[in-house]
This record gives sequence, C-alpha cells and structure tokens, in this order.
Amino acid sequence: MSVDLLLGAVVLLPLAAAGPTALLGPRGGSVTGAATALLTGALSLLLIFETVSRGVQETALGGYGAPLGIHLRADGLSAVFLGLTALVGVSLSVFAAASRDTPRGFWPLWLGCWSGLNAVFLSGDLFNTYVGLELVGLTAVALVALGGRGAWAAALRYLFIAVLGSLLFLVGVGLLVSVTGTLDISQTAAALQQPGGEQEPALLLAAGLMTVGLALKLALVPMHAWLISAHSQAPGAVSPLLSGLVIKAALFVILRVWLWVLPEAQAAEPLAWILGALGAAAVIGASLVALRQVRLKPLIAYSTVAQVGYWFLAFPLLIETMPGHDDVAPGAYSGIVALAVGHGIAKAGLFAAAGYLKDTYGTDEIVELHGAVRTHPMVVMSMGLSAVGLIGLPVSLGFAGKWQVATAAVEAQQWWILVVVAVGTVLTAGYLVRGIAPLLMQEDPHAGDDDLSSDDTTEGPTVKTSRNFTSVPGMAVLALGSATILTGFLPAWLADVLEVGAPW
Repeated sequence: MSVDLLLGAVVLLPLAAAGPTALLGPRGGSVTGAATALLTGALSLLLIFETVSRGVQETALGGYGAPLGIHLRADGLSAVFLGLTALVGVSLSVFAAASRDTPRGFWPLWLGCWSGLNAVFLSGDLFNTYVGLELVGLTAVALVALGGRGAWAAALRYLFIAVLGSLLFLVGVGLLVSVTGTLDISQTAAALQQPGGEQEPALLLAAGLMTVGLALKLALVPMHAWLISAHSQAPGAVSPLLSGLVIKAALFVILRVWLWVLPEAQAAEPLAWILGALGAAAVIGASLVALRQVRLKPLIAYSTVAQVGYWFLAFPLLIETMPGHDDVAPGAYSGIVALAVGHGIAKAGLFAAAGYLKDTYGTDEIVELHGAVRTHPMVVMSMGLSAVGLIGLPVSLGFAGKWQVATAAVEAQQWWILVVVAVGTVLTAGYLVRGIAPLLMQEDPHAGDDDLSSDDTTEGPTVKTSRNFTSVPGMAVLALGSATILTGFLPAWLADVLEVGAPW
C-alpha cells in the first residue's frame, strides 16, 4: 500500500464506516465498529513504520499542493499520537463491542471522533487542523450525551467550551494568515522566521488566542470545571476515550503551534511562564481536591486535571534559550510527550475499569466497591497497573516523562519545577491509594456470609461474577493496564521517533 493511500485511509476509513454502523442493529454495529477499529489500527501501525523508517511522509490530496490543497503530513510527533490512538482505540473498541452496557449510537460517534483525531495528527495546515478539532469536539459532546438525561447538562457545558475554544483558535489562525498570507504550517513557520517589529503584537495576540482556546479544550486550571462533570457522567465506554484520547488532540495542536508555527517563540515567552504557573496550580490544587472525592469516576476526572498540569508545567522550558543548554527544549518536549502518552494509556485503563465496576455494581461510590477484587480481580489489578503509570513509578512512561522534565529543569536551573513534580507525585500516590485500596480489601461488607460466586445477591449492589474472570471487557481493561507497564521500556525509542521532523 502506498504512503499516499495510507495517509488518506487512516483519516477516511473510520469516517466512512461511521454511517453503516448507525444503520445496522446493535450486534451488526458492534461487529462492524470493532472490525473497523482493528483495520484502522493496523493501517496506523503501517504508517508509523513508514514514518519511523523513511522519515517524514507527505501527500497533497487531489494533487493540489499548499497553500490551496489539503496537505497531509506525518512526522515523529504524528506517529507517536497515531500509535497512542491505535492502541487505546482498538482496546476500547473491543471493550465496547463486548460490553452489554454500550449505549446505542456509540459506534458512529466514536468512529467519527477517531477520524477527527487522525485528521488533527496528520493535518499539514491550520484550517484542516481546525476542522479536525471541530469533528473531535462535536462527536465527544454527543458521546457524553449518550449517558442519558443526567449527562445532558454536562454535555451542554462541554459544547459551549468546545465551541468557544474552537472560535478562539480560529481567530488566532486568522491573525496568522493576515501576517503570513498562508495556512500551511511549514510555509507559516518559514514566513515567521524573521518577523518584523510590526508583526510582534499580532503574533502575541495570535499565540494567546490559540493557546487559550486549546487550553479550554484541555481543561487547564482554572478552565477545568466542565471536564469533571463531562468525564464523570459519560458512559463507561466513553469516559476513557475522553480522557485518554480526546484531550490529546488539543495538546498535539498546542505543541504544533508553539514548536512549528512559532518556532522562535520570543513573542509568546511571557505566556509560557503563565502556563507554567497554571500547570503548577493544576498539579497541586486538583490533586488536593481528588483526595476528597468519595466516588471513583470524579476522583479519576480530577486526576486528569492534575496530569494536564504536568504538561504545561514544562512549557517555560520549551522556550529556554540559555547559552550552553541547547538540549533543554528537546528534553522538555520529549518529557511532555512521554507524560501525555503514558497518561493516555493509564487513564484509559483506569476509567474503563471504573466504568466497568460502575456498570456492574450500579454505583461508583468507593465505599460501595469495597472488596471488588474478590469478584473482579483482573479489573482491579489493571487499576493498580494504571496507577503505577499515573504516579510515575519506575518502569512506566510516567516515570520517564517526569525524569526528562526534571532533567531539563535542572539544566535550566528552574528548581521550582522539581518541587512541584515531587509534591504532585506524592499527592497522586495518595489519592490513587485512597481510591483503589478499599477495592483490594478481602472483606465485602455487602456480602455478609453469602457465597459471592452466585449472580444473585439480596443486599448491597448487584454483583455479576460468573463471567468476570475471563470476560472480554475485563481482558481489554487488563491489556491497557499491562500496556502502561510495557511502554515503560520505550522512552529511548520514543525520543528517537520524536526526532523525525523535529523543529530543531
């Protein structure tokens, strides 16, 4: 298969399959959706292999080149996020296809969202990046609304945030076009290599608008309130997609804008320090709030807000230009991406496990899930493996990412970043232990002396146990937990991949 065909297929295949899954019945939709996910994942892996082995891959759809045509481009950053989406997307598609609680309408929306994600990761121009973001945002809002009447208010807030963020981003793109005369990312970067003095105000305003718009979509403190309700009230198969993948689209774009579109970044330097301060506030503040949660899904949602803070904490290092410290920005960049990928896998596993337990027990209150390990050992074990990655313990991408950020901070003599990382790690361990430890208790207060091997219980939450030791959803969740650990052996390879088409 030619690279040109691969670039188009990974974007258009999920979108083409979304329609048929909407017309088929639940069983046919699930089979078609899962098959499409497997094929899309395989095509993504082929494109990643081509990019890693042969360098940057590009094509202009229809033969119309920049700035008029649709330009698709795969570099190292694209390959990493395509790989994350393929791994998490295939695992959660299998989870959803095998789950009896997947809502009707899930498949067309999820496949449309996957198409939008791949479009964002492969777009070579700013306008089609915006189109991809819109597709991701609108399908994500609809996925949240599948949670029923109780989730509609959260979905509506999410819609307002998604539209506002996209509007701010689009206005910023318009300002860049007014300065450079092009939407193509490479051409825009070339035009801004030596900006004149009259361009500086426009560049600063464009960078600010685009960054704020994307930070809204990322739920950076203090713009995070919408995420808690949206991720908590979404269906069990949707929450892991939102946290593991959807917010990564905005992170990808903000990295693309800062490191490729505005390569010099002098105009945005004050903004980088503001983002660093907000990141520190997110790491500490959201972790403290997570410690007070009594329900599992809100706890994990606040954990997402805290983890987002780590990515922005390192932003001041991206514009660090100290003489003799040329490796500061590349190290911080690699650390941010490693943290994001590790978070995507671990958080998808953690949210999928929490959703599975909520669907099984009828609640996600931590006290009601006491002793869940007796009936759902694989699910609880996967939560423990995911927690290793989120805390950032050795043999996880979370550890590698924190190490790279910390090393870059030492090189730049930004010691406050080390303090925030250390405190945040301790707090993360605290709230995850608080959420998972009760599930590991052998005593089940709801079981009494009853035999938990039965599907029928007369007290406490309904526990379905006969299929949990080898169920397909349980295996999919365990696969994500295992991937959290296995990917911990890949930080050196990940850093090499990110060098393909790197901005320096």
